[in-house]
Amino acid sequence: MENRNVDLKKVEKIISQHAKGFEYEIFFLRRKTLKISSENAQFEKISQAEDFGLGIRLLKGNRVGFSYTSVLEENHLKKLVEDLKEITLLLPPDEANGFQTQQKESKVPSYFDREGLSLPLEEKINLPINFEREIISSHPYIKGTRETRFSETVYEVVLKNSFGVEISYNGTAYSIITSVLAQSPKGDTNITWGWKGSRFLKELPLEELKEELTYKLINTLDPQPFQTRNLKVIFYREAFASLLEAFSEIFLGDNAVKGKTLLLGKEGTTIATPDFNLIDDGTLEKGFSTHPYDDEGTPQQRTVLIEKGTFKGFLHSLYTARKLGKEPTGNGFRNSFTTTPTTGISNLYLQPVKGTLEDLINRAGEVLVVVDLMGLHTVDPISGDFSLGANGILYRDGKKVAAVRGVTVAGNFVELLKKVEAIGQDLAFYANIGSPSVLIKDITVGGV
Repeated sequence: MENRNVDLKKVEKIISQHAKGFEYEIFFLRRKTLKISSENAQFEKISQAEDFGLGIRLLKGNRVGFSYTSVLEENHLKKLVEDLKEITLLLPPDEANGFQTQQKESKVPSYFDREGLSLPLEEKINLPINFEREIISSHPYIKGTRETRFSETVYEVVLKNSFGVEISYNGTAYSIITSVLAQSPKGDTNITWGWKGSRFLKELPLEELKEELTYKLINTLDPQPFQTRNLKVIFYREAFASLLEAFSEIFLGDNAVKGKTLLLGKEGTTIATPDFNLIDDGTLEKGFSTHPYDDEGTPQQRTVLIEKGTFKGFLHSLYTARKLGKEPTGNGFRNSFTTTPTTGISNLYLQPVKGTLEDLINRAGEVLVVVDLMGLHTVDPISGDFSLGANGILYRDGKKVAAVRGVTVAGNFVELLKKVEAIGQDLAFYANIGSPSVLIKDITVGGV
């Protein structure tokens, strides 16, 4: 990526000179984003944005202060550091505070798509337009799209600190998000959305997205009334991935430190069925959130969260690892140079087992396949309780019986994991969250 005349060696020299008596850490991020939108196979708009800046942390006496800036001029940096020194000394000490003190090797590559970046802009503009044309023509019931948005992001990360740690890498990421409208011959209309991401433009799974949208959309037209009852439920892979994302907070070290997770104190206990293996893998090949290091300079790694149904432990930053007497897992992330590191997931996925979606449907007898979940922001990560809106397809003996929309799926996340009857092999990723379809023995579904 073009360096835009930013001399980071000079920046570090200025900071080190004026931070005498303090340990320091600088985190530089530059991010450039291209967004292209279309609707009903017509170009809508294009936007390009670039942001860059520096996050600075100072450490003294177990006190950590933080500031950030996009102005890297010498006098501004001098004043920022001097002010930050004063602020740092006023903050409460915490023995868990600290920076990465060792330069550690990472064998994980950075994924940078030079070929995708060099593609002519006209071809990128046509990408969402052509996708919409294909999905609109794929089924007579599909009538149009509300919006399709294609994004290209290229970024550069540099971290340096006074302990001699220095890391740098760059990368690319691509995503597409769309909402599609369908109408049945009876006049019922339905809309659904979907999205995919990849690190390389040519590997953006557009065909997979089209198939998923068509399956969800067409099969939930002309819904029938549904009576409240307990029955077997298959969470379609996208639906279960969204549930994993909603409850991913329960695996974060920050929430363990705050006592805001239902898994506190449950390391080594059984919380799921024996074939349930949940992994956070920051080393996943071409993973959407795969990088050599996290945003503190710790190499990203593969961490098993649930192994054969047993909860193994939390994801940790340097701070939460020290606080809880654990090893850091390379999960200290920042949303921007304007924020400090907090624990977060990298590539979180449920390990696939056996069987297609059709196989799961055939073995289940009467089963509701949930394809969309609504209200995921309302889940409670402390209790694990959830009550979500859902759309789905009711099957009996392998055959579709009815479309179902607007029902309520309610339960408890950990109790749900203990009711897993089968896990499919149809693993798919939605950016950095992945799951196959999952069959649940029974769950309460509220009717409409």
